[in-house]
Formats: sequence, structure tokens, C-alpha cells
Amino acid sequence: MFRDSRGVVHTVSSAEPLADLPPGAAAALQEALLSPDASDLGGVLERCDAVRELVERWQDAFFASLPDEVDLEEEARWAAEAGLSLEEVEAGYEDEDEEDLDPDLLGSGDSLEDPELDALTMLDPAELDDEDEHDPRRVLPEELVTVLERELLLLPVRVRLEALVAAADLVDEWATLVADHEKLLGHLVLAHGEPQEAVDHEPLVTRHALLHRDLGPGHTAR
Repeated sequence: MFRDSRGVVHTVSSAEPLADLPPGAAAALQEALLSPDASDLGGVLERCDAVRELVERWQDAFFASLPDEVDLEEEARWAAEAGLSLEEVEAGYEDEDEEDLDPDLLGSGDSLEDPELDALTMLDPAELDDEDEHDPRRVLPEELVTVLERELLLLPVRVRLEALVAAADLVDEWATLVADHEKLLGHLVLAHGEPQEAVDHEPLVTRHALLHRDLGPGHTAR
């Protein structure tokens, strides 16, 4: 992750969320969300939604905490470590600006900024309001929240955003599988080499959770 001289945050993430997620966080998410108790499908999906909401709040807090000043030397070093050139990235943004902006759609006094963004209040992830009825931690196991705070929020700044994005992506994948019978069946066939049999949804959910209990969050044996 790095910011260019325009203050734009760039992330370099793997197509595989587990590559950007600390093993401890992935294991905790698996334990809490891949439940072999298929009768708890509603509870699993509720916990998936809560994790996504919590991670999104942490992402908001991450962006709010970034300093206004941009250290070009530091940003260039981060870009180089990611295999990118800061100058090339900025040149690409200039090209996109020229292609995407239609001057006929902009009045002389119009602003491209969203006026509501300045009024948005970001939350400190370590101080979520215990009285907030929408606090996603209310439906999550305390142990899971503790592990996620330790594994994600204490990461160095340059990799923290990628890990938060990876956590949300992984939870999205699992929630989709738990909710969609056909996708889960296809996943078991393609990712786990399971026989393609017509099986009811709940037994497939149980089978998927049990497979990951042995494999861990990924698809190769630990």
C-alpha cells in the first residue's frame, strides 16, 4: 500500500485473500464462520455480515488516520517494493483523468469532490461505542474480535489495508458459499475434489466445514 503525491491510496493485493491475511486471523475466521452445524446457517450469515461491517469500520478508521502530508521519498520506496513506479502510476492517473472527464458535463464552478465526505465521522476501531445497538461486535464471539484486533490492527501501516481488504474478501467468499447451494457444490467439486453428487444444501455446508477443519482456511493440507 502507498499513497501518491495526489494523496490517492494504492493497494497491491493478491487474487487469493489468504495470501494477504495473517494466518492467525484466517484461522479465527474459519473457526467462527465455517461451522459444521448446518442448522445454524442463519447465524453464520449474520456473523459474516458482522465481520464485514467491523472490517469496513476499521478501513474507514485507517483512511481517517492517514496523515495529510505525503512523504514522496517514502511513497516511492513503498511503490518500488510493490514492483511499481510512482511516476508511472501518477502518469496513468493523468491519462485516466483526460479520458474520463467530459468538460461538457462540468460547470465552471462545479467540484468533483463529494461534499458529504468532509462531514463523515470516522470511528476509532479501538473505541467503538458499547451502547451502539449497531455495533457488529455484539453478534461476534469475543475471542474472534480479540484475535482480529491483534492480527489486523497491529500490522504495519503499509500492509494493514491489504489485510483488512483480504479479510472482507475471504468472508464474502465463505458467505456466498454458505448461502448458495449450487456454488457450494461447484466449490466442493473444483476446490476440494469431492464427487459431484446431488446432495441437499445443509449436508454440503457441514461437509465443507469439516474439510476445512482438516485443511485449515486454504485448500492444501497444513
